[in-house]
Amino acid sequence: MDVRHAIAVLLSTTLLPVAGHALERPESATNVAQNYVLFCGGCHGDAGRGVPHKVPALAGKIGRYLHVDGGREFLIRVPGVANSQLSDAAAAAVMNLCLEKFTAPAERAGIAPYTAADIAAARRQPMLEVERVRHALLAQAGVGDAEIAVDY
Repeated sequence: MDVRHAIAVLLSTTLLPVAGHALERPESATNVAQNYVLFCGGCHGDAGRGVPHKVPALAGKIGRYLHVDGGREFLIRVPGVANSQLSDAAAAAVMNLCLEKFTAPAERAGIAPYTAADIAAARRQPMLEVERVRHALLAQAGVGDAEIAVDY
């Protein structure tokens, strides 16, 4: 076996993901935090403040969705989550980090953590009218039109 062939075999078996599968790695707390920074933080920011009228804030806002019908599912059906390059398990871990980091304990009380199966199911149901669904859910949660308009 020549050196080039040996390198090709090594790369194909250890470093490159199998076609159709996300590259997996153990989900340590560090990896989850890094995934948030890489896949979410560029727009939402480390503090989850978003960009007014462009990128929704997460901090102090996503908890509103957790106790309305369809709200928990909405959070994982938004395009940034559903279309993420993260594996289902990695996306679930990042969403659970977001719940812990950006909601009050009372808001997430009684809410099951996201699972890889939740993410997989959400990815099979693309959301076509994000703004309409978002507005309806926030109205159901008792958020007024003026605040909804300011939030996004």
